[in-house]
Amino acid sequence: MSSADENQPVCGALSGKTALVAASAKLMPELTAGLLALGADVIPATVLEAKEIKDNTALDRAIANINQYDWIIFTSAWGVSFFAERLPGSLNGAAIAPKICVIGSATAVTAEKRGFHIALTADEFTAEGVMQSMERYHGGVENLRGLGVLIPRALEAREFLPGALASAGCRVDVIPCYQTIRPEIDVELSARLRNETPDLIVFTSTKAMRNFLKTAAAAIGETAARRCLHEAAAAVIGPVTAGALESEGKSAEIIPAESTVTALLDAIADFFRPC
Repeated sequence: MSSADENQPVCGALSGKTALVAASAKLMPELTAGLLALGADVIPATVLEAKEIKDNTALDRAIANINQYDWIIFTSAWGVSFFAERLPGSLNGAAIAPKICVIGSATAVTAEKRGFHIALTADEFTAEGVMQSMERYHGGVENLRGLGVLIPRALEAREFLPGALASAGCRVDVIPCYQTIRPEIDVELSARLRNETPDLIVFTSTKAMRNFLKTAAAAIGETAARRCLHEAAAAVIGPVTAGALESEGKSAEIIPAESTVTALLDAIADFFRPC
């Protein structure tokens, strides 16, 4: 191998390793491509899908009165997409009056594609990071009082951000615009779980982790699913998922400094890179 080749540390870091990716369909292609580039045998486990909620009355009402809000906070790319689908033809992302705040680069990309002008991206890609960024943007938590905030999000989600904003004196409307579901068990995934334990399991969210445990338990039994979880190295995309994994009795070996797919792949490469 040439010295030039030796300067490519991520190449082949996962050669001979099996990596199971428990993620949404939206994140799966990027993660799969990145892990394949590292030399992994990838087992895709799509454990999250999004679908529109049945009753959009509250969302449509909020959109009809959109100018009552100072901020719209998007906590996921799905939230952007499902919200944008409900906008009437006379209103698009660029015409929205409230400022736009997003969590994460993937959410930012989706928002920009939909024409939204982003005023604020959280420094840390968590609900806590959004709160801190909002406080800095307005020069202190005391200056948040009286602001109207709309959070279009999943039907089930963490309550930290709405609670923190309300405690700061904001008028907060949390409007579900989609729900996440666990897809049917994949036959190929079940077969692979029965026959092997992956060297690495990648979780992109708390919901993805919990859905994987349910899927694995249905496929191979709860005891075997727990053994699979504990024997593999676990990579998580952020501290919230790491905390949820800890509650299942498993510590994450790999947590990137930044909650992005790129940072996650880099952290995985660093973990498996030979000394």
